[in-house]
Amino acid sequence: MGLMAFLPTLSLYVRERFGIVDAKELAFWAGIIYGAAPFSAAIAGPIWGALGDRVGKKPMAIRANLAIAITTGLMPFASTPLLLLLMRAVQGVLAGYVAPAMALVSQAAPRELHGIVIARLQVAMAMGAVLGPWLGGVVNHFFGRAALFWVTSVLSALAALQLHRRAEEVRPVVVAGRASFRAEMGRAVLELLSNRVFAWLLVLITLLRLGQNMLEPFIALFVSELGAPVWMQELAGQVLSLGAAVDATNQAPGGARSQLALELTISAAFGIMGVVQLVFTPWWGRLADRFGPLRCLGFLGLCLAGILAATAVVASANQFLVLRTAAACMMAGSMTLAYAAASKRVADGRRTLAFSLVQSCMQLGFGLGPQIGGVVAVIGTNGFVNFRQAFMAAAVLCLAAALGMFALRRVRVPEEPLATPP
Repeated sequence: MGLMAFLPTLSLYVRERFGIVDAKELAFWAGIIYGAAPFSAAIAGPIWGALGDRVGKKPMAIRANLAIAITTGLMPFASTPLLLLLMRAVQGVLAGYVAPAMALVSQAAPRELHGIVIARLQVAMAMGAVLGPWLGGVVNHFFGRAALFWVTSVLSALAALQLHRRAEEVRPVVVAGRASFRAEMGRAVLELLSNRVFAWLLVLITLLRLGQNMLEPFIALFVSELGAPVWMQELAGQVLSLGAAVDATNQAPGGARSQLALELTISAAFGIMGVVQLVFTPWWGRLADRFGPLRCLGFLGLCLAGILAATAVVASANQFLVLRTAAACMMAGSMTLAYAAASKRVADGRRTLAFSLVQSCMQLGFGLGPQIGGVVAVIGTNGFVNFRQAFMAAAVLCLAAALGMFALRRVRVPEEPLATPP
C-alpha cells in the first residue's frame, strides 16, 4: 500500500519537484527514475535469494521492508533528478521482498496447491494496490506529494515489525564443512539454469513483463493528455464540498476541482489493478493448478497483446479505464502463474533462489520496460511524445511472449524436480 501510494504519480512528482517542462526530458527522467529500483533489484535479487536459502526467508523479508522504509523516507530530500535516481537504485539493491515472501508462504504447501497458495499472497498485495493510489491521492491533496514518501516509509516499517512478530519459519540446518556462499550460489544457479524449461521460462517472463510495464510510469502523463471524465469532475466537486474547500476557483478548468479530478482519475487507473486482482488472482491460481501455468501464461499474453493494441487508439479517459480494467484481469495472473510454473520445477532447497531469479526477470522487465517505452514514444515524433505507439510496441512484446509460452509446453523435461542439495 505504501509503494502504491507514491509510484502512480512519481512522474508528476518529478515534473513538479524539479521543474521539468520539456516533454522529452520529462519522459526520460520519469522512465529512468521509475525503473531504477526494479532494475537494480533484478541484479541483486539472486544474491538475496541464495542468502535466503542459506540463512532463512524471514530475515530476508524483514531486511527488504526495512530497506524500503529507510530509502523511501530519504527521497523527498533529493535536490536533483540524479540524486532521486540514485536513491531509487539503492532502494532496489537493498529491497526485494516478494521472492522471500512467496517462498515463505509456499514452504509448507503441497506442490499441487502452490498456484492457489501463491495467489492468496498476491491477493494480499492487491489489497495494497487497491488502497495505495487512493491513499496517495488524498494525502497529496492535503499534505503534498513529498508526504507520500513518508507514508510509504512508515507503512514499510510497520510491515517489517509484523513480520518479526508473527511470521514463522523453520531455519535451514547448518551443515558442517559447507561450501562458501559464493561457491554454493554459483553451483545452485547453474543447477537451476540447466533445466531448459526453467531457463526459457525466465526469458519469456522477461518479455511479458517488458510489454506489461512499458507504459506504467507514463500512465499519469497519458491520463493527463486524455483529461478527467465528467463523472470524475463531479466526484471531485463532492469531495471538495465535504471538505468545505469549494470556492470560485474550484469551478475554473484549471482550478482545484479539475486538479483533484485528474488525481482521482490517475488513482482509479492504478486502483483498478488492485480491485481486479482481488477477484481474478485466485481464479488464475486455480486455473494454473487445473490446466498448467504455462498454458495459462500463453492465453494471458495473447489477451494482453490485444488489449494493449486497442489502448493505442482510445479517444477518452472512459475508454482507457475500460481497457485498463480488461488489462488488469490479465495482469492479475502474470505473477501467480510465473511463480507457480517455477515452483513446480525446482526443489524445496532451491525455491527462494528460483523465485528470486523469476523475480529478477520480472524486475528486469519492470526496470527496462519504461526505458524502452520512453524511447519508442519519441521515435519519429519530431520532438513530441507519442505514448500510443509505445502501447503498440508493448502489444508486440506480449504477443511474442505468449507464442513462446505455447511453444515451451512442447519441450519435454523430467517430471521430477531438481534434487535438493545436501
